[in-house]
Amino acid sequence: MSETNVRKRRGRENDDDSNLKNETLEGHLQDSPSNSSFIMTALLTVVIFTLVCVNGYYNSPIKAVEIEGLVKVNLEGVFVVNQKLSKGKKLPLPSPESIAEGGDGKLYTGLADGRVVCIHPSNDGEIGAGKVENITTGVIEGAVNTSDAWGHGRPLGVRLRNQSLYVIDAIYGFYVIDLPTKSLKILIEPDDVTPPMKFPDDFDITADGRTVYITDVSPKFAMPQLTYIGYEGTCTSRLIKYDMLTQKLDVVKDGLCFGNGVQLIDDESMVIVPETTRYRVNWIDTKTGEIKHVLHLPVMPDNIRKNNRGTYWIAGKTQLTWLFEFVAKYPVFRQTVAGLFSPDILMTIAEDKHGMLFEVNSAGEVIQTLHDPEGQLTHGLSQGTELSDGRIALGTFNGNFLSFSNTEWSL
Repeated sequence: MSETNVRKRRGRENDDDSNLKNETLEGHLQDSPSNSSFIMTALLTVVIFTLVCVNGYYNSPIKAVEIEGLVKVNLEGVFVVNQKLSKGKKLPLPSPESIAEGGDGKLYTGLADGRVVCIHPSNDGEIGAGKVENITTGVIEGAVNTSDAWGHGRPLGVRLRNQSLYVIDAIYGFYVIDLPTKSLKILIEPDDVTPPMKFPDDFDITADGRTVYITDVSPKFAMPQLTYIGYEGTCTSRLIKYDMLTQKLDVVKDGLCFGNGVQLIDDESMVIVPETTRYRVNWIDTKTGEIKHVLHLPVMPDNIRKNNRGTYWIAGKTQLTWLFEFVAKYPVFRQTVAGLFSPDILMTIAEDKHGMLFEVNSAGEVIQTLHDPEGQLTHGLSQGTELSDGRIALGTFNGNFLSFSNTEWSL
């Protein structure tokens, strides 16, 4: 090959290399705006997200603390899953939280719209299958209230003594209804206690009718903001004693973590009170306020009611999952979330369809557990009231029906 040809060939190679470099450079120049745009978008997203979270944290309605003392209870042994609470009937009603049965087969319950109602037996005698009669309208004109967000009351715990129906109302306090006349008398207004009750929840009355034990879930948040109590994690609930004769009010026990249901044991030496957000139930000495026994459960416990066999039904829902255990350790996360979402959305996040009903004795030993794993019969299970026909009436704090289990639960 001649020297001239070699030079020409080398020249062409150099030109090709130069063209390739130019094309690569042009490609980089063309890609640079796209890459820069992506980076800027990502940075802007991170900045906006951070600002939103910071705003949520500092404007949150709660001051969250670490939730301690949680004990994981596995679904085994006496807690093993079954279907005993999955079959029965439903009666459409707005969130009947607590149920009491009269000697004539009538049922009494309080509803989410503020009414207290009587459910008559059917013409053939079936309990809970007859007409629904209004006992109250749901509004007590001129009464002191814990919140006017709903414009009506929210009756929770109910108990029947002869012809008197006693009601704890999260909005209006504690009152009694004379059933023959339907006249209502307020016994305790929310501001009769210091500090005032914001969320009166449940109660029980001693056999002589003189002393009432009441739980106040929070002195800070009323029932419309109940999810804030759980997300905050503070322990500010109180067990309060009320003397019906002297009208004196005393705090038996404070520092409870979402103190909920109330049930005296037979000799009235102790009162059973769940701490809902700690997944445990306490046996509290009625004289000293000392916790004598603690029962840990796999779900959040709610109301407690005695049955005719001398044992007690404790209702519960929302299992202790790894996610709850995780967020319990990080109050910053819970405070931020509570500042970004409404109480209704927060409630949806925390919901679990698996309902459980625990039968326990006075010593706090679990006898059996009834399950509704798929929520076929229950939703937001709040109370189990064993009826005279052998079925169990199942209350709910946010479902749209009153449920009745079949009698097969006892098999």
